[in-house]
Amino acid sequence: MRPVNKGASPYTSIQEYRDALPYLESRIGIYCSYCGAIIDHAPEIEHVVSKSKGGDKTEWKNLLLACKYCNTRKSNKTTSENKNDYLWPDENNTELAYTYAGGIPRVNSPILLELDPSGNIAQKAEKLFELVELGNIPAPKDKDRRFKQRIETYASAMISLKKWKKLKETEYKEDSKELIAEIVRSKGFFSVWLEVFKDEPEIKNMLFDIFPGTETRFFDAAFGERELHQTKYETIVLDKAFKTCW
Repeated sequence: MRPVNKGASPYTSIQEYRDALPYLESRIGIYCSYCGAIIDHAPEIEHVVSKSKGGDKTEWKNLLLACKYCNTRKSNKTTSENKNDYLWPDENNTELAYTYAGGIPRVNSPILLELDPSGNIAQKAEKLFELVELGNIPAPKDKDRRFKQRIETYASAMISLKKWKKLKETEYKEDSKELIAEIVRSKGFFSVWLEVFKDEPEIKNMLFDIFPGTETRFFDAAFGERELHQTKYETIVLDKAFKTCW
């Protein structure tokens, strides 16, 4: 699950929460903040703390983008009282919290328990996973298309990887990169592409350029590639105060 940085609020106030859509799209791209799919039809403004449970309807820090499948499943289950029971992509290192081997999302329990033996972080990751039913495999009559889209994207990524390995040392390298970028933009699923191209730093770096607002502080920039931080209490300075990644 791609961690995002929306930046400071781009507005002083707005009349309707829907007015935040162009700002969100500009800052973090038109991709679901949870499953990662491109939202090619009717993007939904998602309230982290449900508006029906007292969440602010227009406050920037309470807003994300979601596909209808994730937003419907999350529903109105979150409140100001239970918000901290979950990880959130605009606050936490959600890329480290989940794995996407084979295109299937899973809670990254071994790493999370290694970093936090108390199990608190793993539990928060599991709760978000369950909240939006990220691992849902739809029944025949279930209209949830996330599984199908993710598997199709994984297949496309694997084909792209095979072609890239053949062409990256040839005169067709840049054409190959451009084609991969075009496919990535059309499908979304940042974490799937990052998993498939984990040993290809040039393509990995390109993903950060394609997906706006990806929170780069959770990745190392060294030797031309970015790797996930796996430190438990990585800190950053914000207004002379310390804030942990978790």
